[in-house]
Amino acid sequence: MKKTAFAAILLLHLAACSQTSNPKQQQDASITATPADITTAASLHNPDSCQSNAPIFAPPTEPIKDASLQAYLRELELAVQQQDASKLLTLLDPNIATGFDGSGGLEGFKERWNPAAKGSELWPLLHQMLELGGTPMQQGDSSNFALPYVYSAWPDSLDAFTYSAVVHDGAILRAEPAVSAAAVCALGRVILKVDYSKSYPQQDTVREKEWWYVASPDGQLRGYLHKSDLYSPVGYRAIFNKNKQGQWLMTALVSGD
Repeated sequence: MKKTAFAAILLLHLAACSQTSNPKQQQDASITATPADITTAASLHNPDSCQSNAPIFAPPTEPIKDASLQAYLRELELAVQQQDASKLLTLLDPNIATGFDGSGGLEGFKERWNPAAKGSELWPLLHQMLELGGTPMQQGDSSNFALPYVYSAWPDSLDAFTYSAVVHDGAILRAEPAVSAAAVCALGRVILKVDYSKSYPQQDTVREKEWWYVASPDGQLRGYLHKSDLYSPVGYRAIFNKNKQGQWLMTALVSGD
C-alpha cells in the first residue's frame, strides 16, 4: 500500500513538472506551424465570419477561352505534379527572366531554382500559383497571361507593398501568432493591410514571416494570419506570352518590383 501511494504521488509530481516550462520556449514553439496544423486547428473550431470594410478580392471565375493556353497550362500542371524538370524546361522561353537585373535564360533559371534537385522550392511555388489561377495581364489582350491572379488582377488603387490578399475561404484570423491562439473570426477572400514590423518571427535573420499581422483598411479588424493564407501582389508570379508561332511559353518567374 505504501509503495502504491508513493508511486501515485510521484506520478502527480512528474505531471506537474511536465506542465511547467520556460514561457519563452512555449511561445517560440507555438509560432511555427505547418499548413496541416492550420487546417487541423480550423476544423476543431469554426469561428464566426469576420465583419469588416476590407475589399473583396475573389479568384477568377471566367474560364480560359484560348484552347492553346488551356493545353499549355495542362502540360505545365502535369510537369509540376510529376516534378519533371526536363518537361518543364521545354515550357520555358529560352530567355526567361528570373529577376529585374537582367538575370535569366535557361541556365540562369536552373541555377536559381535547381528543378532537378529533390526538395526544390520551385515545385510547391508553381503548384500554389496554378491552384490560385490567373488572368490576362491586360484586359482584351489574348497574347499574355499571368499567375497568380493576386498579381495580374490587383487593383491599382491599393499599394502592392502595403496590402496582401487572403487566398483561402475561412482563413482563421488569430489574436496571437500561434496556431493554438484564440480565433478572432474567419476571413473571406479579402485584401488586408500588412505590418511587417509586428509580424513573427521578428528576428532579422529569418527568410520569411510565419505569422503576418494584418488589419482591415479602417483598422477595426486586427490579428495574425498564417503565411499559407496570404499572398502578396509583389510575391512570385509567372508571366506567359504567346509567340509569333502561336506557342505559349513562360517568359518570367520573378518577385518584387
